[in-house]
Amino acid sequence: MGKREYYEVMGVSRDASPEEVKKSYRQLARKYHPDVTTEDPKVAEERFKEISEAYEVLADVNKRKLYDQYGHSGVDSQFSGGGFSWDDFSHYSDLNDIFGGNFSSGGSIFDFLFSGGGRQRRGGSQQGSSLRYDIEITLEDVLNGMEQEVSIPRSVACEDCNGTGGKDGNVTTCPQCNGNGQVQQVRSSTFGRFMSVTTCPQCHGSGRTYAEACPQCKGQGHVQRTSRIDLDIPAGVENGTRFRVPGAGDAGAHGGPPGDLFVVVHVRQHDVFSREGSNLWMERDVTFPQATLGAEVEVITLQDETVRLKVPAGTQPDEVLRLRGKGLPRLGSGSHGDMLIRVRLVVPKKVTQRQRECLEAFAEDEGKHKGFLRFLKH
Repeated sequence: MGKREYYEVMGVSRDASPEEVKKSYRQLARKYHPDVTTEDPKVAEERFKEISEAYEVLADVNKRKLYDQYGHSGVDSQFSGGGFSWDDFSHYSDLNDIFGGNFSSGGSIFDFLFSGGGRQRRGGSQQGSSLRYDIEITLEDVLNGMEQEVSIPRSVACEDCNGTGGKDGNVTTCPQCNGNGQVQQVRSSTFGRFMSVTTCPQCHGSGRTYAEACPQCKGQGHVQRTSRIDLDIPAGVENGTRFRVPGAGDAGAHGGPPGDLFVVVHVRQHDVFSREGSNLWMERDVTFPQATLGAEVEVITLQDETVRLKVPAGTQPDEVLRLRGKGLPRLGSGSHGDMLIRVRLVVPKKVTQRQRECLEAFAEDEGKHKGFLRFLKH
């Protein structure tokens, strides 16, 4: 079963204001937070994740714009693993507002979110950001598949400090958080014990400090480089198809794994053929005698072959003829679609005397002499 539409999940209209989106999230979060819900715990946890994913997108101006234009496929690449996980949730301050700045530590989903299972892993390691690359290909590339090397600007781990940020890689454990990258505060109330967790202010979540920053990366642990990536686009790919290249995104922070590269394919419009799935459409001019009496005409396929097309006697304008197996390959299959040819009847602007006499005789036999003569005079 596919994902539900984010606006449906949040219970708001597509033109809802940011304030309306936030208000809806506050209501839903209070209802489905696993520590306070009256629903089945497993159902509540899944529902809470669903509304949090929707809120992550709709509360962000850029992500919402991508979602409105491309749907789920437009925002999946914005998430670190190509799909939403708690690593991608960034609206912790809104949860602070909802729950009064306190997060329950009673074994719920908040333990996962704020005790090492969230965006930042224990010790400060964090997966790098995923990147998007749009590539335009031709219909011939769809037919044959293609390989192409592309240049991708991205961050990579600094070689001088091995990604640590410290000069020559020299780092020490942060004394404030003892290497956890996070600091915790726990207090009790009539409702139980509550814990708030924040990024360590001294090491900024890395769990490590250094006496001197690496001069190459200025203590960041990564530098900007242009990487050359080999892309393999399979035959039969659809317009808008997205491929994932694991590990080709930005470098992770503090020793975390790199993000992924998501390649979005755009198929350029062809001068002759139009596409409908694995079928190709084209138009072919046919004369009145050919359509009336039947004929064989030549057509060029996308494979650059010249083939003979049989036009049956009595073919009508806009009638569709078919060449089986001359279309595009079906993705992941050895079969091909068909080539569909729409007949376009060509009426001559001038005729010879002999042609006129023949047409007049034809019209007379058809009992449409007067009307047909008027047509010929134009």
